[in-house]
Amino acid sequence: MVAMEAATLNCQSCGGAVGADAVRCPYCGSQLATLACPRCFAMVSVHASHCSRCGAAIQRSAEAATALACPVCKGALVGTTVGPATLDQCRACGGVWVGQGNFEQLAADKAERGQVLGALPGVPQAQAVPAGPVRYRPCPKCGKLMNRSNYARISGVVLDVCKDHGLWFDRDELRQVLAFIEAGGLEKSRQRQMVEEEERLRRAAEPPMPTGTPCAGQVDDAVSEGLFGFLFKFFT
Repeated sequence: MVAMEAATLNCQSCGGAVGADAVRCPYCGSQLATLACPRCFAMVSVHASHCSRCGAAIQRSAEAATALACPVCKGALVGTTVGPATLDQCRACGGVWVGQGNFEQLAADKAERGQVLGALPGVPQAQAVPAGPVRYRPCPKCGKLMNRSNYARISGVVLDVCKDHGLWFDRDELRQVLAFIEAGGLEKSRQRQMVEEEERLRRAAEPPMPTGTPCAGQVDDAVSEGLFGFLFKFFT
């Protein structure tokens, strides 16, 4: 019997060879693409046929090209299902398109976030953002240019957003946003917005400054000039 040669798998971050059952790259430490075991929910490689913890068979959803085009590479996006979530991914640049309803479900459901986080390859350290002009990208659904928005105002992850259809995440951005939500980022954002709104209402309730009344800086100047004139009398 002739033994079949095992397929060579490579880390998406550094290109190093990894085993079929590896969940982290032994060279750079990046998390590899994984799935949640349907029995014990342990994270196992997408290439594994059985869970290394409990032995359950791993079932993977078939991938298929979609009618959607990557707004960056223009190639066809590949549809995949992770738990109840549907993701359309670009195999060339690593970007991910998530529909509005799917993303809202991800943001609200902790268990679902965990499954998707496990299925996304991680990056061990922050990557420098290339300098250059901001380019607005077309929505894969309607073709209109999407808006650029800092997710939740404080996440630091700037996304391309079509308010009618969904969000485009560049490579690693979906993992960053889900990790931000897991760490309580949305609650921190809400608290900051409440403080800002209270400050806005407080300022709106303040009585307007009377016409002709000098501002604080002008009052200080007037006081200084009066004091200088008073002291000057003693030297003339």
